[in-house]
Amino acid sequence: MVTPTRRSAVLVAILMMASEWHDNNVAMAANILALVVTPSPSHHIWNRALMLALAARGHKVTVVSPDPEKHPVPNHRDIVLEGLYEDIHASYDYEAMSKESFIQNTITIFDWGYDSCKSALASKGARQLMDLSANETFDLIIVEEAIDDCFLGFIPVFGSPPVIGITAYSSPPWAGYVVGNPDTPSYVNTYNLPFSDHMNFFQRMSNMLLHTFVLLSRRFYHMPLQQKLADNFFGKSIPPLTEIEKNISLVMVNIHHSLDYPRPMLPSLIPVGGLHIKPSKPLPKDIQKYLDDAKEGAIFFSLGTNVRSDKLTPDKRQMILDTFSQFPQRVLWKWESDTLPGQPKNVKVGKWLPQSDILAHPNVKLFITHSGLLSTQEAIYHGVPVVGIPFLADQFTNIQKCINHGVGEKVDYDTMTKESFHGAINKVLNTPSYTVKMKRLSEQFRDRPETPLETAVYWTEYVIKHNGAHHLRSAALDLAWYQYLLLDVISVLITGIILCLTLLYFVAKRVYKVVTKTKKIVKSKKH
Repeated sequence: MVTPTRRSAVLVAILMMASEWHDNNVAMAANILALVVTPSPSHHIWNRALMLALAARGHKVTVVSPDPEKHPVPNHRDIVLEGLYEDIHASYDYEAMSKESFIQNTITIFDWGYDSCKSALASKGARQLMDLSANETFDLIIVEEAIDDCFLGFIPVFGSPPVIGITAYSSPPWAGYVVGNPDTPSYVNTYNLPFSDHMNFFQRMSNMLLHTFVLLSRRFYHMPLQQKLADNFFGKSIPPLTEIEKNISLVMVNIHHSLDYPRPMLPSLIPVGGLHIKPSKPLPKDIQKYLDDAKEGAIFFSLGTNVRSDKLTPDKRQMILDTFSQFPQRVLWKWESDTLPGQPKNVKVGKWLPQSDILAHPNVKLFITHSGLLSTQEAIYHGVPVVGIPFLADQFTNIQKCINHGVGEKVDYDTMTKESFHGAINKVLNTPSYTVKMKRLSEQFRDRPETPLETAVYWTEYVIKHNGAHHLRSAALDLAWYQYLLLDVISVLITGIILCLTLLYFVAKRVYKVVTKTKKIVKSKKH
């Protein structure tokens, strides 16, 4: 029997627990600034998934980007960096970038970052953000670990609160560099080389040289240019950008061990690959019917958000259409114009298509893609094999990983012919092992203790709760490069060995002379 006294004690305990829960949640409701500047719709798709999740948790999130939220939600505020897309698209030809060498592509990416950051700082949005610093503070700043590093200057402007890095761009070398993650180019391919984790001698040499080139180019080419932009905007009172980024508590990278090769990872490098993927939603009625009626199956074709299909050269476009007309499958093509000249009967186009939801349809048998990371992850999540046509950056690496896993084939855009394109499509469609292996890879990709978005939210709130995560900081960040590589220790050891060998040489030489002289004396006495 529960006595009134005991009942009162239980009630008090419940009220105290409820009060504590409320206080903890109020304390966790943080003011967050997100500097996600890269003018790329795919980056925005990945970034916004985290921002909207944080806003839904009750945090106030201010997002600085060129992509305003189309459907405003509570706790979410946009500061728009206007004009970035227009400036970038006028300056860069993504189709031409497919012909560049990996070294040229690296420099192009850094130049792209300079032009992007220059336009961003010249925008009204950047001035609006600077004005905000007069009367607003933030509990956390989230920065995009991409190529717009001039925006790191806003961190000291807002009092240097804890900082988290995020990147939709797999795990580029600089993402690990800023938290001191070890470099292992002997078996971890750099971000844009299409190698596996089992490289031959020449691949390891190429990988090591390009990896070093990327880091040196960023340190001595890219960052000085970003520093110049920052100095012009903020004045020279802010610390160097290379010092600011050392205070990043952790970086969340868009990788997962099912697709990406195993690598050393410090606790401050958090894998959250595929955090943008959501459960599939109902398709628009016309697309649903088109795919439902595809008795022979369907092919989905999209070149992503940066490369526009309607800007392909006429000969490439016609070659693609001629190839599609030879297949019994229906084709759904992301085509950015109102009409498609020479459109075959089995091809349907759309300016915008819900990619992940389309890939979830059971009749979609093949995804022809530019091999962007988000597209690759969505194909894996839904178990659809791929034919990749890479253009730039990590796209070459992404499709090579699919090839190594036996779930896709590659076609080089520059040398693509009707025969090679047809052959790749036919091979993947009519070889059951591609689908079988992709279904198996999909199971591995989905099999996690929590969703990647839940992981990302947890670590974001972890950094807020502990006012940073400096206990995760690697001591490697405090070492000079020669100390990190143990060159000082190696040089001392080599010097010691040389001195020992030299001393041994002179001792042996001396002993030899003594022994030789003694033998001569003994020999002379005998005579």
